[in-house]
Amino acid sequence: MTTTTKTHPYFKVLLIIVLLVVLYASRMMVIASLIGVGIGVLFSPALDRLQKWLKLKRGYGALLLIVGIVTLTATILTFFGWVIVDQVNALIEALPEFSVKLRATLEKVFDKFPWMLQQVKDFDFAGAAQKTLQYFLQGAKTTFIAIGGVVFSLIIGIYLAVDADSYFNGTIRAFPPKHRDRAHEVLRKCSKVVRVWFSAQLIDMAIIGLITTLGLLIVGVKYWALFGLMTAILGIIPYVGVMIVVVIVSLITLTTDASLVPWVLLVFFITQQIEGNVVLPMVMKGQAEIPEALLIVVMLFFGFWFGLLGVFIAPPFVAVMICLYRALYLPAIEDSRAL
Repeated sequence: MTTTTKTHPYFKVLLIIVLLVVLYASRMMVIASLIGVGIGVLFSPALDRLQKWLKLKRGYGALLLIVGIVTLTATILTFFGWVIVDQVNALIEALPEFSVKLRATLEKVFDKFPWMLQQVKDFDFAGAAQKTLQYFLQGAKTTFIAIGGVVFSLIIGIYLAVDADSYFNGTIRAFPPKHRDRAHEVLRKCSKVVRVWFSAQLIDMAIIGLITTLGLLIVGVKYWALFGLMTAILGIIPYVGVMIVVVIVSLITLTTDASLVPWVLLVFFITQQIEGNVVLPMVMKGQAEIPEALLIVVMLFFGFWFGLLGVFIAPPFVAVMICLYRALYLPAIEDSRAL
């Protein structure tokens, strides 16, 4: 006679709580691992092509790919990095003067609106500028700390990409035999979603960042390279990211040359029209888009838990969840209704 031991419900709840605490305590390691998996998914097709075209082993192909990426990055930084660094340093030095000029300019603008004028006078621009500076310095510090995590992610990604078939098949074998074909299909779809999102987002960021940089340079806006980079990076956040950049650029331009503010708004209006009507339809052709409201909510949640890196992995995470929702949940619901 065999006896079965039932797990107490409280034990399951306790186990879930402990798991969540462990995940939160090791969240940076978790997110680095997820990024590593994403890198592996992205690198694998490139290694397949190198193996097919150049008859290279996947390990040598991975080395060639890394050398190419490092070379391209170094070339870009050589031409544009020093300009951005100079503009960042100049902006940091000008922050105290910027706060004084901004207060004076806004007081003139709202002179006919006493209630708004009082708000401007009560606002501590110098303190806000100092806090902003501290925030960016802390962000720079966090970036340097995160370099180790990025290296860790890259190593994981390389190993996954070099031996992608073994890892993929091993994952498939973890499922019961009757579900392996379905798991194979769904995981392939998720991998494609990640690759499509990354390539589309990279193209979009590069094109919009470049167009914004050139536009601001042409109209004569100060810190044009820095603002172009901010547009490319924050553009990953739907609507909100661009609005943040527009406000920052407009306020700073207001204190340096107020006559350029309309031109700043025109540049961003044109870039958004190009992105919405040309770039996004081109790079996302035939692919399902991510709902903006859902994406923003997940970005806020991931940003709170994982910091800046969480904001950047939120879109592919949402894309994969939508893929799983459509591939697994909806068919199950339809089958249950049919019964």
